[in-house]
Amino acid sequence: MSAKLMEFLKEKEQQLVEYMKSSEVQKYFRPKHIHDAVTSYIYRSAKRLRPGVLIMSCGCLGGEERIAIPAAAAVELFHTWTLVHDDIIDNDSLRRGKPTVHRLMESAGKRDLNLEGSLAEDYGRDIAILAGDIQHAWSVTFLIETTTKMGVDPYITLEIIKYMESYAIGNLIYGETFDVQMGMTDSKDTEKFSQDDVIDMLWGKTGVLYGFSALAGGMIGKGTSDINDPQVTALKDFATNCGIAFQLQDDILGITGDEKLLGKPIGSDIREGKKTTIVLESLKNANEEQKNLILNVLGNKDAGEDDVEKVKSLFHELNGIEHTKMLAQKYIQKALPKIDAVEDSKYKELLLSWADFMINRNL
Repeated sequence: MSAKLMEFLKEKEQQLVEYMKSSEVQKYFRPKHIHDAVTSYIYRSAKRLRPGVLIMSCGCLGGEERIAIPAAAAVELFHTWTLVHDDIIDNDSLRRGKPTVHRLMESAGKRDLNLEGSLAEDYGRDIAILAGDIQHAWSVTFLIETTTKMGVDPYITLEIIKYMESYAIGNLIYGETFDVQMGMTDSKDTEKFSQDDVIDMLWGKTGVLYGFSALAGGMIGKGTSDINDPQVTALKDFATNCGIAFQLQDDILGITGDEKLLGKPIGSDIREGKKTTIVLESLKNANEEQKNLILNVLGNKDAGEDDVEKVKSLFHELNGIEHTKMLAQKYIQKALPKIDAVEDSKYKELLLSWADFMINRNL
């Protein structure tokens, strides 16, 4: 990540957290377990890439950074509820190096309500679901503040909310659902999915929200309620393609990354049976013995460390990792011409640095 981009994101993170902490809406987050669950992820240190994209896109089309802060907080909250629910679906125990919300609330149930075993697990899951619901609603409240606190034309705000609560959420849930269906498909049937299927899922699960962030920022910056404005659309398409590249890189890091940097176990994607372009390309190039090994370990939650390591090695040997790297690069190359419609500025330079970070990051 370039020094300028890192400095920009750090500064925006501080402003975002301060803005979210000052929200009067928090007085309605009761009882304490709900408040703790709702605020848990947002007050942990994070890259804040989606709100960063929103603010940079606003600046690209002539808007002040200040007026985009509520909308940036909204997109961070919107992203956060998807993480909370996704962690439940994946049964993950760590997020950003600390317990996931459902695990945090499971512990709270044991500590404060004397719950044990499956009752504590059920409590943790239930509170996490409810916390995600509140985060979603809170994100809409922040978008409303784009008008009530920053004076943005209400028609712009309404169009952004409508887009988020229809197109964005519909396609994001489509991507999540497709991911669940893929994950629950027997590993032996992995090859029934194509690379296009995986990309389509990544587009919905990740690309759409990055695209929405750029669209919302662009509309606020330009002062237009037209979601089809050519410059707004250019920013949206740019960010969507970068988002797909981001998720492809995420799949690579799930195999090759540093557990301490990522804050989640390396190799967990293999045990979960995640269907990725890495898996599909490796299976395509594997002989019968290699294919059997991959399919026997993929989705096996009890797979030993040795077997997981063998499969990771095969992903390198059979070109799965390199193929996915090239694929991520392809989506960045697809994204770059989209932003030609936007005038040069420090914000455009930051967006281009962000695009580079999407495929060269290690966390």
